[in-house]
Amino acid sequence: MNNNTLRSKLVSIAIKELLANRWNVLDMKRLSKLSKYPLEKVLLECNSKHNLIDYWSDNINFEMVENLSMSELKLVSKKERVLELMLCRFDVIQSKAREVKALIKISKKSIVDSSFNFNRAIKGMKLILDYSDISTKGSYGLIKIKALTLIWLLTLREWSKGELKNEEAIMAVLDKRLVMAEKINHLFI
Repeated sequence: MNNNTLRSKLVSIAIKELLANRWNVLDMKRLSKLSKYPLEKVLLECNSKHNLIDYWSDNINFEMVENLSMSELKLVSKKERVLELMLCRFDVIQSKAREVKALIKISKKSIVDSSFNFNRAIKGMKLILDYSDISTKGSYGLIKIKALTLIWLLTLREWSKGELKNEEAIMAVLDKRLVMAEKINHLFI
């Protein structure tokens, strides 16, 4: 079995355990037992269960940009690029709604898990800004990433509660928040 196959198997096990509410008992020994691979081999692939969710999250980022046309994206404003990419991210996330809601649930119970999930969101938002041709360098770039992450997480929370039932509702909320962020941004320029 090659490393990608082992990684996929371990990610699949981590997601199953997450959905079965066994995240807190999942450790490297349990991953080894469930995967039927020696602990040493599992440890070569990842050093914690959080790495596996990172890989899963990286796949969401890949799927978000997989079918993008950069030439078409460059035809619209930077704010519209951000909105389009956020909507693409929601499309991917909606196909993984159970997993995302399970991650939100564990984030509410554990500051450690919450921190890992926040960092995954930051990574996704940095990618969105990079694809939107918006600088993320320096402290001002970090403020932009964190502001976009906050917009994303507020919208994700409303979506997970069932308050945003379709793409039009998601788009309206995101657009409103991005317009507000753009106005605030102009205050600092």
